Parts: sequence; structure tokens; C-alpha cells
Amino acid sequence: MSNLKATKKRIRACVTAIVLLVAMLVITTSALIASFVSVEDSIFEMGVVKIDLNGGQTIFDGSDWNVEPGQAIKKDFTLRNDSTVDVYYRLYLENVTGSLQECLVFEIYDGDQKIYSGRASEMTKENPAVCEDTMAAGETRTLTAVVKMDETAGNQYQNGNIFFDFTADAVQVRNNPDKEFS
Repeated sequence: MSNLKATKKRIRACVTAIVLLVAMLVITTSALIASFVSVEDSIFEMGVVKIDLNGGQTIFDGSDWNVEPGQAIKKDFTLRNDSTVDVYYRLYLENVTGSLQECLVFEIYDGDQKIYSGRASEMTKENPAVCEDTMAAGETRTLTAVVKMDETAGNQYQNGNIFFDFTADAVQVRNNPDKEFS
């Protein structure tokens, strides 16, 4: 009987020692990982960047593109920052085709501030309309696009057309002083 008691006592002591050793191993490993991962005064926060262009509605539907040299078409549209962070945004045209791309000049305004002026063929991802102001999370802005036909455009553009996708991109402001769009 005393052998049984002594064996049970040794088993309890061994189990207690194993539990203590495992606990110390976990604490030591956590401290080691924290010393490698942690950098003093460095906080990294995740954010979601999402931009809404005109509520998903078409800005230029083609119904009012009967434009002549010197005339302009003016369209207001919205840009809403659905992100959890402040953003910079850019606007550009993609998939531009048609004969009018060389004679139409796009001007984009954010309020009274002109943020872009150039031919449709030039308003690319590499040469976009970029506003210098940041756009706060949840903010909605009304922007204006003015499309003018060059006054010197000749008859070769008569019955011409243009097709394009109007695109908006956004990147977070935090840790992005150079407004790098990836």
C-alpha cells in the first residue's frame, strides 16, 4: 500500500513538473517572439480602402455626345470614400477607342479646383487626375467633368465617336506621403 502511495506521489510530482516546464516554455517563447516582432513606437493599423464612383451609375451615357468644335459637355458626378481611412484618389480613362479621343479635352474639377486638363487619349492611369486634398473616410464629393471639342477640329471628326471606361482608384493617406498608387 505504501508503494502505491509513493508511486501516486511521484506521478503527481512529475505531472506538476511537466506542466510548469510547458508553462515556462510558452512564456519564454512568447517573450522571444515579441522581442523580434515589436519595434518601439511603431504601430501598424489595418484599413480598408474602397471608393465609389457615381454610385455605380454611368457618367456619360452617350445620349448627349452631339458635340461640335468649340462646344462642351458638362457632367457632375459623385465620388464617395467608403474606406475606413482617409484616402488620395485618382481618376482616369481606360479602354479609350474611337476617332474623337484626339480632339476631346477633358477637364476635371473638384469644386472650383481644376485637377486635370488634357486630351482623352492622355488621361491614362499613368497620367491621371489627382486631387492634392485628402478625402476623409465617409466623405462624398461632387466633381465635375467638362469635355470640350477642340475649336480647330475639322470635318474629319464628323460622325466620329469615342468609347471609354471612367475609372477611380484610391490609396490610404497614412504612411503614403508620395501618394503612391500600386
